[in-house]
Amino acid sequence: MKYITGIAILLSIIALTAHSELTQTDLDKIREIVKEAVTESENRTKEYVNLKFDSFEKTVNERFNSVDKRFDSVDKRMTHQANFTYGLMALVAVAIGFPAWRSQKDRSLERKIEVLTQEIEMLKKQRTQDQRIEALQQEIEKLKQERNVGSE
Repeated sequence: MKYITGIAILLSIIALTAHSELTQTDLDKIREIVKEAVTESENRTKEYVNLKFDSFEKTVNERFNSVDKRFDSVDKRMTHQANFTYGLMALVAVAIGFPAWRSQKDRSLERKIEVLTQEIEMLKKQRTQDQRIEALQQEIEKLKQERNVGSE
């Protein structure tokens, strides 16, 4: 019963103050308390938002770094494949070009051989002509001697 009486008195005191009027200082104190509460709430909200933003920024940066690493890996592979392709192109060029160059060189040598062979043939003909001329000159000399012997 004591408790019930104590609670009734406490409620009466609270009810009596509820009918009283607020003064300007009371309102200023209330404004100050509300302002502090709002400022504190804003600060906590800013801290929470900053934490979340930092966390989000960290996650985004990690993903960007991961994507950058993947791009680097792909770039390395592409460079390797391009170099490999260039090597194969050079090998094909050598495989096709060397025999062609070789056959061109062989044709050039064959042309030189043919020219020299023709020159040799011409010299042989000239030599046989020179021998024929010499033989004819000897025969002319012989005939001149016979004529001279016959006229004496």
